[in-house]
Amino acid sequence: MVKYIIKRLLLSVLILFGVSIILYALLRCMPGNYVEIKFTTNPNVQLSEERIEQMYELYGLNDNIFVGYLKWLFGNPTLGTKGAILFDFGNSFLYDRPVTEVIADNMWISFILTLLSLVIYYPLAVFLGTRAAVKQYGAFDYSTTVLTMIGISFPTFFFSAIVVRIFAYGLGWFDTALGLQSSGLISPTGWELFIDRAWHLVLPILVTVVLSIGSIMRYTRTNMLEVLNADYIRTARAKGLSERSVIYKHAFKNTMIPMVTMLAGLLPGLFGGSMILEDFFGIPGIGQIGYTAMDQGDIPFVMGYNMFLATLTVIGMLLTDIMYVLVDPRVKLTK
Repeated sequence: MVKYIIKRLLLSVLILFGVSIILYALLRCMPGNYVEIKFTTNPNVQLSEERIEQMYELYGLNDNIFVGYLKWLFGNPTLGTKGAILFDFGNSFLYDRPVTEVIADNMWISFILTLLSLVIYYPLAVFLGTRAAVKQYGAFDYSTTVLTMIGISFPTFFFSAIVVRIFAYGLGWFDTALGLQSSGLISPTGWELFIDRAWHLVLPILVTVVLSIGSIMRYTRTNMLEVLNADYIRTARAKGLSERSVIYKHAFKNTMIPMVTMLAGLLPGLFGGSMILEDFFGIPGIGQIGYTAMDQGDIPFVMGYNMFLATLTVIGMLLTDIMYVLVDPRVKLTK
């Protein structure tokens, strides 16, 4: 296994290198950049051509894509950076702080939101998927399938708007001012601030749970149906074991093998945030920060943020393979 992990880590380095090239090329090909958006398209700011060139030089945008990428990777003396290869992604144009600091300060609210949603929807999806498989073609199976298909079909912004319309504007249970603090609350501290912020996370968590539960439930149902049709399940029933013992002691245990491995794949989502959800609800998480930076052409932050997600993704893929071996001894990592 050690040899396999070393090979995968070396391969991950090549993958991240390729991802960084594609990302940087796409960002430099965008129709606008930070200097244009902030200075040349702002009617309140009048700059001479010479001053604009100085701004391009200051932000390191006067080079072509190839040279710009090399400076991003190995360091830019103009910006005083050591390069992404030494984990120095430079200063964010928009937030005027090191990219790593901005990510570290804003990813935790996204982590809390996603983790709480995961704790709710994952066990619930497994339960619903298992029951739907046991009650195949029954009323419970059809009803849960329809509801989950509706949840999967709804775009995030559309379902968020429905939830806000019903629970905030219709029932008045939540403050219509989006964000993590009620509009009428002035300088809250301690438990008052904690409870207020927790209450404002209810709707985003509800949206995340409803939109995420469907895919996990369908995956669980498919796996359970496959296991229930296996020969050893028919043998267990032929031996006279109770249906409850057959399902929850024999079938469910093997159904959870692929489900456990999926947990590692959720790693990028835990820290990466949700751009659409956080922007809609005004949550100052890493997703909203990344969306704003993308909109403003903040190349250092967008590069750092996406490389952060790419790194989490390759780590999650490696953990998935390792977890599969741990939960299923029949699988061996040899290549």
